[in-house]
Amino acid sequence: MKTARLEADLYALTHRGTPGDIAFYTRVCARAESVLELGVGYGRLISRLARPRRAITGLDLDPELLARAKRGVQKLPLGKRRAIHLVRGDMRSFQLGRFDSVLLPYNGLYCLLTKRDALACFRAARAALEAGGTFVFDVWNAEEFHRAAAFSAGADDPTPIVTLRHAGRAWDVFERSRVRRAAQRLDVTYDYVARETGETRRIAIAQRYYRAPELAELLGRAGFVVARRYGDFSEARFTPRSEQLIVVARAV
Repeated sequence: MKTARLEADLYALTHRGTPGDIAFYTRVCARAESVLELGVGYGRLISRLARPRRAITGLDLDPELLARAKRGVQKLPLGKRRAIHLVRGDMRSFQLGRFDSVLLPYNGLYCLLTKRDALACFRAARAALEAGGTFVFDVWNAEEFHRAAAFSAGADDPTPIVTLRHAGRAWDVFERSRVRRAAQRLDVTYDYVARETGETRRIAIAQRYYRAPELAELLGRAGFVVARRYGDFSEARFTPRSEQLIVVARAV
């Protein structure tokens, strides 16, 4: 198996979303006739949102994850399959028409490593919305994390966070994190070690986390007003101690 495809498969097996997110986005899009998902990845969410009379577009920059999403779409019933359009592109700059809902789920925003990039993404999302449409995204809430007294890297956990089976092998997954508080950077490395052979694959994920006031300011500059904020996918009220920050924004 090619290295890039193997790593995309291992990434998909490790990152399965946040409990409750699929049900939440299903509710958010209940009346939407057209949906755009930014950072569609391997298609975990988009396939669950597919409806015969709903046009769905998924955008992603990673070719291997996008190829995996296309393979997943091919397994859907014909009516749903025809409604999905997958495109390789950059969430900071795209022109794909207009949509009732634009989604950016599962911490995808944190892959944008500068405020300039985040603002560009928000402006592109704003331009892609129909009148009265909504832009919805979720991230892990960084407020408590950022204010924590100690930001030392600490020792890496010597035990695997999970063990996966793929391509006839058992893979132990080890996670390492490095924090740079001043830059609001969190760089995470996943090492996948095959038990049978010792073969190792490494996937690095660089994140720039954003605090709630920053996001409100950037959304305002992009032409949005925050309609609702939730602290979890059951739609509980957001507080600084919430685990999630889920934002529903509307165009001004």
